[in-house]
Amino acid sequence: MRYPQLLRAARNPWWRPVLGVLFFVVCLVFASAAVIVAALVVRALTSGSVDLDDATLPIDSPIGLLANNLVLAALIPAAALTVLVVHRRPIGVLASVLGQIRWGWLLRLLGVALAVMVLSLLVTLLLPGERGAEDISVPPAGTLVGLVTVILLTTPLQSAGEEVGFRGYLTQAVASWSRRPLAGTVVAAVVTSVLFALAHGVQDPALFLDRLFFGLTASWLVWRTGGLEASVALHVVNNLVALLFAASTGQLEDSITGSTLPWSVAVLDVATMVVYAFLVHRLAARRGVAAEAPPATAPAGALSAPGGVGYPGPRPPAPPPAGGDNPWGMG
Repeated sequence: MRYPQLLRAARNPWWRPVLGVLFFVVCLVFASAAVIVAALVVRALTSGSVDLDDATLPIDSPIGLLANNLVLAALIPAAALTVLVVHRRPIGVLASVLGQIRWGWLLRLLGVALAVMVLSLLVTLLLPGERGAEDISVPPAGTLVGLVTVILLTTPLQSAGEEVGFRGYLTQAVASWSRRPLAGTVVAAVVTSVLFALAHGVQDPALFLDRLFFGLTASWLVWRTGGLEASVALHVVNNLVALLFAASTGQLEDSITGSTLPWSVAVLDVATMVVYAFLVHRLAARRGVAAEAPPATAPAGALSAPGGVGYPGPRPPAPPPAGGDNPWGMG
């Protein structure tokens, strides 16, 4: 079984994925509300004044950025709880076809993504029409240190949360509705990629297509490598590089809430994703990265592909009989 089908079993009632998605959304809403309330309390205590009518958390402030990242990081426990409670499966199915995070593979991919994204950023700065030195406004030292600290500590969680939510649980939930693995995988990739792009708010066609292509690329990476490591590495490095650059140049709010993107940058982003996907594909083939779940990891009673009956590998030769029939029957 490929990664998108890991929540599908022989007995898979139509209502289970529906209930799972609803439970997932409810968990996320409660977690988000708790994070925002906690952030408002912290802001009130640190500022020395309590104004319950002011519920704003500027995204370019350390506390606002922290709240934003933690809300998105809450996708991880929401997905894990949904898999445990509704689907009654171990949370490891969200990580990979092996039921766990492949840490060595993830670290290697982080290096690949860093090299590709840094090169992409350098090329972006050379594109015509990009902001010049007059648009740079370095924030105060205290604010900058706070922003950099929040970015380094919580942006990886925020990025991983989006991948676990969209490429992880929602992909598996949507794909589990179809009895045909390929059809379920394609539909899940399209649906979750569109939702991923729409979740970023109002945006022009270039920015929407850029995010849509990111979602489709990440979905293909998950299918090709059998886990979230490749998409998480790309997402984490992309956000770290972009946010650190934006924070140090006073453009953090525009970077996060911006609704427009030059077509030249969008084309460069697409090219960057294609290059990264190609490198991951070659590296996965060279290292023999598992893209399918072994029998011990696949769900109990999972639907097998045609021709999947029998031994998963070559059948060992039977020993000669020793005084009677084989007590193990058909083996």
